[in-house]
Amino acid sequence: MEEDSKRSEFVPLHGIMTHVLKYGNSDQSKYLYLIIPGNPGIIDYYDRFMQVLYRNCDQKIPVWGISHAGHVTVPNKSLDVEKASYSVCSLEGQIKHKVKYIKDHIPADVKLILIGHSIGCYMIMRILDEIDHQRVVRCFQLFPTIERMAQSPKGQVATPMLKYLRWLGTAIVHGASYLSPFVQYRLLLWYFSGRKIPECVYNASMNLFDPFCVSNVMYMANLEMQQVAHLDEDLVERHLPKMSFYYGEDDHWCPKSYYFDMKKKFPHGDIRLCENGYDHAFVLEASDEMGDIVWEWLQSDLAKLES
Repeated sequence: MEEDSKRSEFVPLHGIMTHVLKYGNSDQSKYLYLIIPGNPGIIDYYDRFMQVLYRNCDQKIPVWGISHAGHVTVPNKSLDVEKASYSVCSLEGQIKHKVKYIKDHIPADVKLILIGHSIGCYMIMRILDEIDHQRVVRCFQLFPTIERMAQSPKGQVATPMLKYLRWLGTAIVHGASYLSPFVQYRLLLWYFSGRKIPECVYNASMNLFDPFCVSNVMYMANLEMQQVAHLDEDLVERHLPKMSFYYGEDDHWCPKSYYFDMKKKFPHGDIRLCENGYDHAFVLEASDEMGDIVWEWLQSDLAKLES
């Protein structure tokens, strides 16, 4: 049933064609979920998660998701991306990219329920300062990378690799890009073998055989390590009433110590620790469960708004 309401679109934003995935229309409700992905910012990874959200609300609240600029292969080669400024694919550029989409493509009278994952949480915090805050009902920050990224266990490994070896990753992908789609897909089946992975993950991962996309993914990741350092406590404080944070119990991008630090700094905030052992990349094996958690989380907010 959800598939009947699904639309996949490419829209021009800041000179680059951007993939948007939609369940439902903006005129069917006064609310709308908007998902800001992590990195890689390929919205197809979140397709199953979006389906669950749309099903849980009985298809009454549209669920939309936007990819990051330059992270998705443009299917129609006539849609030119060569003229796009490389700055659009930077961390700052991606934030402006999302702000423009909200302002230009979502009706002003529609209330937003923002869902961020990983670096998408950092983007949401910045987006809240750029749009009318009255438009936003709630922000769900899932496995948030909003501080000390380079100091995290994964960041300590990724930082030197992203700084010095990005060219090698691009070269490897460039070679793999000459393989047939059939062989590329078989490689993904081998990589994820033994795991219950939704089909949308395989579809999304096919973009990682595109050197242009991988170059942008790594470029943004390198900037994340440099720029997402100290927590902007003033920014969190300003928007805390509308934000809910969900930390992983064993997350090597935002370790449990970051959760305890947040609880100490913001004792009245809605800051929770996962008790189910879900991975940072929850879209691989826990989309259904996280979709249920977010929907349950939202119930009290909607009840208050409708009362």
